[in-house]
Amino acid sequence: MSRKKYIIRRDEGLHLTDRQREILGTAWNQYVNRLAPISLRRFAALHNVPYSTWQRELRRGAASPIIRRGNRWTYPEYDIGKARASINEGRGNMGAPMKLTVGMAILFRHAVLKLRRSPYDARMIIKEAMPDRDVPCLKTFYNHIEAGDIGVFHGQTPYHPGRRRRPPRPAHEARTVPGRRQLRDRPKEAAEAKELGHWEMDTVISGKGSSGGLLVMLDRCSRRYVIEHLSHVNQDEVIAAIRRMKRRKALGTVRSVTTDNGCEFLDQERLDRTFRSEVYYTRAYASYEKGAIENCNRLVRRWYPRGTDFNQLTRRQIQQLEDCINSIHRESLNGETAYAYDSRMAKVA
Repeated sequence: MSRKKYIIRRDEGLHLTDRQREILGTAWNQYVNRLAPISLRRFAALHNVPYSTWQRELRRGAASPIIRRGNRWTYPEYDIGKARASINEGRGNMGAPMKLTVGMAILFRHAVLKLRRSPYDARMIIKEAMPDRDVPCLKTFYNHIEAGDIGVFHGQTPYHPGRRRRPPRPAHEARTVPGRRQLRDRPKEAAEAKELGHWEMDTVISGKGSSGGLLVMLDRCSRRYVIEHLSHVNQDEVIAAIRRMKRRKALGTVRSVTTDNGCEFLDQERLDRTFRSEVYYTRAYASYEKGAIENCNRLVRRWYPRGTDFNQLTRRQIQQLEDCINSIHRESLNGETAYAYDSRMAKVA
């Protein structure tokens, strides 16, 4: 029995390569042709492959049946051509190939980790970048995130659930200023959110040590988000910011405005005159009654987390933030961006 002059190094869990099959097949046929008896287990140990691997491989490529006489086995030669044919037949019986390609995984990882987009938005970006490809469903991307095989891991997506949230307090009728319009007085069209011009309004406050913030408004129908800087969060600055929005024609038609009971929004008559429309107020401790803009405020925190001093931002940075939020693909708009949906609805109107 000759000593082997080679070593097959095989990583656990990987299949044999064609080159490894040729080496093993040649060595095995030499033993068979010389009538040098050797067991499968001994041969596998001598050539550094698992016993079950070589046993399966010999059955796949056996040139003739394996015969047993008493306690002895007669093994045939190994035919690599037959083994290859069996392997190709098995590959043909496999299911469809994976739809998620390497290019899609790279683009998805860039969108989520670098651009801080949601998995849904990242998938829509891939669909736009690869219109001729069949992009997998969103559940497939989440499955790969859980498996950790595309470079985005569990917990790295925006708004990943952490600790359990405290259940919200039930809304109650708080004391209101006499004559103030309540949410129940709002027109039916505003509640249905099927018509442009019904807005929600809120403020995003700077961190401790700063007096500034952002005045934000959102169209309930198109989800278009408008941002204006506030050097101080008070009634005069809010009125000035609304006028700047109107001067740059960011608001368009204003049919109604819904806001909360913040001290910067207390002067209902002044807001009515500035908007030339009616302003409505939610109940106390019921921010979900203007939930659309609250959700968009979370988008601001992706790029500017709590503690940010908005007085340090330039007008260009604020405009970039506004454009970025309005270019996010939204499932509530059937995959369209706020800009695209707003333009389409404006043409229909």
